[in-house]
Amino acid sequence: MKHYSLPLFLCLILFMNVPIRGYAQVKMDTTVIFQPTRLNPGLGKQVFNTENLLVFGGILGTSFLLDEWSNRQLKSNQNSFFDSYTNIFNEFGEKKYIAPATIATWLIGTAIKDERLSTTALNSGKALVSAAILTEGIKIVAGRSRPSLNRGNMHFDAFGGTNNETKSFPSGHAFVSWAVFTPFAEEYSKWIYVIPASVSFARMYRNRHWFSDVALGAGIGYFAGLYFHKRKNQKVLFDGNGIVIKF
Repeated sequence: MKHYSLPLFLCLILFMNVPIRGYAQVKMDTTVIFQPTRLNPGLGKQVFNTENLLVFGGILGTSFLLDEWSNRQLKSNQNSFFDSYTNIFNEFGEKKYIAPATIATWLIGTAIKDERLSTTALNSGKALVSAAILTEGIKIVAGRSRPSLNRGNMHFDAFGGTNNETKSFPSGHAFVSWAVFTPFAEEYSKWIYVIPASVSFARMYRNRHWFSDVALGAGIGYFAGLYFHKRKNQKVLFDGNGIVIKF
């Protein structure tokens, strides 16, 4: 019996190891693997970091101080070139044109299987919708008079934003253009930022908004566009079955 005890013991160990190793392999293949380079749960902190918020706060605060001065300068320096220039770029902030154009761009990108184009257009649409909700709420609560009413830049009426002339703060055209074009500027070329900047200028030049109106509208649109642009790279990978779920 002593001669057979060791071989039997080794056989028993080998037999027991077979299901254990097989189970370990199956478990490894079906485990969700979070890759740090692709999953970014701290994205909000990257976009809305201290530096960005301080810069934006500084611009917004300064814009209030320059409201009256900038309005006077623009009204006293009107000319035919800027009349035509602002007439053109004012349309790039109109929701009735930009929203359908964004959807059309997404459809075209999808149809021609250009994932880069369709994804960028989709991010623009997400930014537009989210920024619109925030902007419209602020407009109603602030109830700020437009400069064309000649009530001064500090005429606010809490919850008085009940008509178009008392919904100056923030600028809707500015937020629309910055929300939609920021993902495209970040993805393709920074020169695209000329479009929303021109829209913001046009709203001031046409005496429809104060400097601080376009500053806040631009800030809301820019941060929304930047957030959704960066968010496209977040992924959760299910290793083993080849399934990829993108967030």
